[in-house]
Amino acid sequence: MKVQKPSWISTVEVRDLIQRRPWSILSWSAGIVALAFIGYYGILSIGNPPANIGAQFVDAEFPPPSLSPWFYGKPITWFIYAAFLYWSAGLEAQRIHFLNFSERTRRFLFIVTALVAFGAFYEIFYNFMIWSALEVLTQSCSPSPCSPDVIASRWPSLPKPLNLVFVTKVVILVFSLSVYSLWFLYRIDKEIERRNPTPPAAFSRQDVYDADTIKTSPMSRAYSFAVTTNGQDPPESPQPK
Repeated sequence: MKVQKPSWISTVEVRDLIQRRPWSILSWSAGIVALAFIGYYGILSIGNPPANIGAQFVDAEFPPPSLSPWFYGKPITWFIYAAFLYWSAGLEAQRIHFLNFSERTRRFLFIVTALVAFGAFYEIFYNFMIWSALEVLTQSCSPSPCSPDVIASRWPSLPKPLNLVFVTKVVILVFSLSVYSLWFLYRIDKEIERRNPTPPAAFSRQDVYDADTIKTSPMSRAYSFAVTTNGQDPPESPQPK
C-alpha cells in the first residue's frame, strides 16, 4: 500500500492564478462578501422580523462601534460597495466574450441597460422626495428631530412599510451598475472598431469634381526636309547596336 502526500496549492501557483485572472478573483471575492452581509443579517431577522422592510440592514453597524469607534458602516452600505465591485470586475473578467458578441447582441444589451438606468434614475429622485417630505411631517419622534434611518414609506400599497435608507441605496446601486455597464459596452464597441478599421472610400478626381479627365497624347511636330536637303531623302538616324 502506497501513501500519497496530499498536493497543496503552492504560493507560486496562487500568485500565477492572481496574475492570470485578477478580475475574476476580485469579482468572486466581492460577491462572497456581499452574499455574507445579506445572508447574515437576513437570517437574524427571521426570528425577530423588523417593523419595516430592510430595517435590519440599516439599524445595525458593522463593525460594532464598541470595537471600531472610528470606522464602521451600515450593512446595506457594505453590501452595495461589494455588489458594485462584483458586477464591474465581473464585466472586466468577461471582456473577451463580449468582444465576440455580434453587433446586434451588443446593441440589444445597450438598449436594455439604458432602460434600466432610466428607471433607476427616476426612482432616485422619487425616493429622495418622499424621504424629505416624510422627515418634515414626522417630527413627533423622540429625540427630535427624527433620525432619517427610521423613516419608512408605504407607497405604493405595501403590506409593510419600506425603509427609505434601504431602498434608496439599492436603487442607487442599480443605477450605478447600469451606468458602468453602458460605459463598458461603449468601450467594447470602440475596441472592436480599433481592431477592425473600416477602409476609407476611394474617390477618383472625376467623381469628386464631376468632370471628365482629359487624356493628353504626345503631339509630333512636322518638319519639311524639302528645303534643307534639296529634295533628297533625309539621312536615316543611326540605329542603336
